[in-house]
Amino acid sequence: MLLFKLIKKTHLGILNLLFISGISFADSIGDIVESTGISQIVRNNEEIVLSGNIVPVELNDEAKTGNGRMLIEFLDKAQLSLKEHSEVLIDEIYYDPDPSLSKMSMKFTMGTARFASGRLGLVNKANIDIKTPTASIAVRGTDFTTTVDELGRSLIILLPDENGDPSGEIIVSNQGGVVTLNEAYAATMVSSLDSSPTQSIKVNGITAATIDNMFIVSPPEEVEDRIKEELADEQDQDRGLLDGDFLEFTELEEDELEEDELNDFNELDIDELDVEYLVDVLDIIDSSDLFDNLGEFDIKGAARGFNEQSQYNVYLEDGNLVLYRNVNGKIRIKIGAGGNFTLNTITPTWDGIITGNEGEDILIYINQVN
Repeated sequence: MLLFKLIKKTHLGILNLLFISGISFADSIGDIVESTGISQIVRNNEEIVLSGNIVPVELNDEAKTGNGRMLIEFLDKAQLSLKEHSEVLIDEIYYDPDPSLSKMSMKFTMGTARFASGRLGLVNKANIDIKTPTASIAVRGTDFTTTVDELGRSLIILLPDENGDPSGEIIVSNQGGVVTLNEAYAATMVSSLDSSPTQSIKVNGITAATIDNMFIVSPPEEVEDRIKEELADEQDQDRGLLDGDFLEFTELEEDELEEDELNDFNELDIDELDVEYLVDVLDIIDSSDLFDNLGEFDIKGAARGFNEQSQYNVYLEDGNLVLYRNVNGKIRIKIGAGGNFTLNTITPTWDGIITGNEGEDILIYINQVN
């Protein structure tokens, strides 16, 4: 039996028709095949209370459960199950005879939901997009759960297939970063839109049946430990930037070309407070004649340590060259040992070019505005 939806554009709008064995239905994209307890569909601001009967699902329906559960099966046999006190918005789903043009998009907004991609191949996995309040989930042939609390924090767990192997792969991303889950029961926690998802960690001693809203109150121990580890690492990095005795730096009294001295300055010597926010642009001189030899780097346009005019801190880190600037936003560039680069920086207070070695392999252009 072939299932497909034809999308025909007319001067009256878009007409969606689904043909199944010669019978046509308008707008239906699947059915609620199971429901227990208190559950409902919100459609056009009206609540449709479920009573255990099969109910068609339409675009922009919001599936909600109270003290109940729900199972939705879409036309491509993809399944969405909701546990108690969960909410999912069915945002955009359409099927095209060409699977690469089909699309499936949903928003998991509250509680615990499980999504298993379809078996009929009507939608390319690359066109399936699941969102939570804090993350986007790209699906690559997968079965997974999400648990979302009232603050939008999202716990995502990749489930195994019937053989115990990973059911596929999911990519979890937001403004803070990206993490890939490709191991059975691999998990990540996303706390906010701009905080990076935690690195993948395998959760032991659970099954798909035991994943529910209790993970909102008490996340798996492995996930909590990973969150604490990454938080401690961030705090260590922050302390590292503040522990240096920045006021003791006396750049003008040192021989910038002395090799031993060149390698002494590092990230701990950066003075985050030593920044001139009001600089007379007319007083800025052409720094192209400044020359410094930093390890394997021949630098023009900057010197080792803090450069007052450009506000760049320049130092070596494990043989790599680091250029760090913190004025109205942080810039941190690391160039591999011996790399050839040209850095062109335009800011409200300073315009200039810094080159390393021949400066031809790596071209970096930064234009910073208020």
